[in-house]
Amino acid sequence: MESNKVVSAEKWQEARAALLQEEKDATRLLSRLAKTRRDLPMVQIQNPSRFKFDSPEGEKSLPDLFDGRRQLIIYHFMLSPEDKEDCVGCSLCMDHIPDLRHLWSRETSFAAVATSPIEKIAAFKERMEWGFPFYSSARTVKTWAEAEAAGEVVTWKPGNGYFGLSVFFKEGDDVFHSYSTTDRGMEILLSTYHLLDMTPLGRQEIGNGMGKFRLHDQYS
Repeated sequence: MESNKVVSAEKWQEARAALLQEEKDATRLLSRLAKTRRDLPMVQIQNPSRFKFDSPEGEKSLPDLFDGRRQLIIYHFMLSPEDKEDCVGCSLCMDHIPDLRHLWSRETSFAAVATSPIEKIAAFKERMEWGFPFYSSARTVKTWAEAEAAGEVVTWKPGNGYFGLSVFFKEGDDVFHSYSTTDRGMEILLSTYHLLDMTPLGRQEIGNGMGKFRLHDQYS
């Protein structure tokens, strides 16, 4: 422990009060940012039912994923047919998904999707003991390619081409894409990081930050 890190209780209270002011400023900034995010313009998705997903219960379209609610959040998970290893980063994100009933109480559904066959996805979901819907987006990816080949701009595929989060709004039969994020934007999900940020050792990141993390059933 560095000697200058240990101070009297009075000095600590003084330093904590100064930090508290910065934390309050950051909270106000995050509130303004959240409002700006909510106020973003939306893109209407033409013929949303053409985007198909495979589930254990059979075929679903993009509107089906709303499950009768007005909003939908989709996480694009890095699990392709060629992957021999499961993505630790995506799995860490999905370990932080809350009890979906909290989202449902706010007219919001959640689902994860990946390009692997539904059999591979279902097996991994069971292994991880996740309770949220997890679908195959293999056919949707093909529809994206067809749409783009025809000159259409698809805004809701992952911006980095691999993983990300997309948000949708539904009004009647109309479906709109309202928001997307990827890469460091996913940290908003990670309460593990937020808790570590409160500790003296912090995140203890190595390389891309995922070096010490494992699938949750791989910790000794």
